[in-house]
Amino acid sequence: MKRLIIVALVIFSPSWAGAQTSLERQAFATLKPEAQKLVLTWLNTNCGAAEQMAFERKITTFGSVLELAFWEAFRLGPTEQEMNTVSAAVARRYDERQTWLRQLGDLQMGKAETARQLAISGKQYAERELLQYVERYKSAALAGLGLVGTQHIATELTRIADDDKNPAQTSAKEAIKGIRQKHSR
Repeated sequence: MKRLIIVALVIFSPSWAGAQTSLERQAFATLKPEAQKLVLTWLNTNCGAAEQMAFERKITTFGSVLELAFWEAFRLGPTEQEMNTVSAAVARRYDERQTWLRQLGDLQMGKAETARQLAISGKQYAERELLQYVERYKSAALAGLGLVGTQHIATELTRIADDDKNPAQTSAKEAIKGIRQKHSR
């Protein structure tokens, strides 16, 4: 539920939309509003299998027109506004987590684990959560490319797929498979 609230804030924030149309997000800015909303939802939502399939169908109907926007999202990562929105949510979650740990941690997890969890600073928690958000965002961008990408972008993705140190390596490999399957039909 909290994830859905974050997504709604990101998608419907007017200042965020303005930031997206800046020179930095040129490919995104060229999309029609319906396509922009779809891309934003795809990049910022973790969903179940049925919802995922519905999103995939919508994305494939737009086709390669979304390719550059997804590539741009991968290269640039989340916008500053998205990061600010997620940071605020992470700070609230940390406070809620600390409260829960103090009230119920010993009963639910035991004293040692509760003490270990309580020792995690707000900064450590935020850094981990924000890093995971950026990685999910970029992986979602690559998954989008797997649905709409052309052979040209598959060549670009090979560089990422061949880099054992790149956290997006597996996502790039899956995107390449998706592109190749689409073009082999």
